[in-house]
Amino acid sequence: MATNHLSSQRKNKQKKKPSFNMKAVQPVSPQSLANAYQHRRDYRAVGQIAIRDHNVLLNIYRGVGNVELNLGAGTMNQYQRMGEGNYALAGHNMDDGRSFFSPLYTAKVRGNLPNGTTILLTDYKKVYYYKITSSRFISVYNLRLAWNNKEFKKKPVISLFTCDWTGQGRLFIRGKYTGSESYKGASKYVRGSFDF
Repeated sequence: MATNHLSSQRKNKQKKKPSFNMKAVQPVSPQSLANAYQHRRDYRAVGQIAIRDHNVLLNIYRGVGNVELNLGAGTMNQYQRMGEGNYALAGHNMDDGRSFFSPLYTAKVRGNLPNGTTILLTDYKKVYYYKITSSRFISVYNLRLAWNNKEFKKKPVISLFTCDWTGQGRLFIRGKYTGSESYKGASKYVRGSFDF
């Protein structure tokens, strides 16, 4: 997705009700990307995710509908909040090492997705910091890892999901929450990780 579309979509008003049905997600196609681009003004970004070590920068949208996931990353639970509980995000894998969550998949396959890698989130007011603690391939049906269990109330985490190249499995990345600060108070390097 072109960078100039990242910053503009946080001002849009959400016109479509988000879907949280992962079973209804369709593979990416040129048609689905064109449709998402055409309807991008109907969706409002709630934040951004940046993983600088792997050149990931995406808008975050509520829900995992086909348009949301063709625009960026989507939240998997209806009431999740950054820095609290299990913040679960899904993103497409284009298997090109560049788009959506593809850089994470490529890094994992090449053995270059180390624990300790920093994940940054912003809701445009604050920056939330996470560190990767594990990454592994799981069954496509194993979505319980996105649930917001009681254990995460005291120890918040982030969970990232993307399909493998076959579509029969998923890469699952878990990270622990390490803190937050105001966006304005963040370093120039951290602020430069986002686009708005």
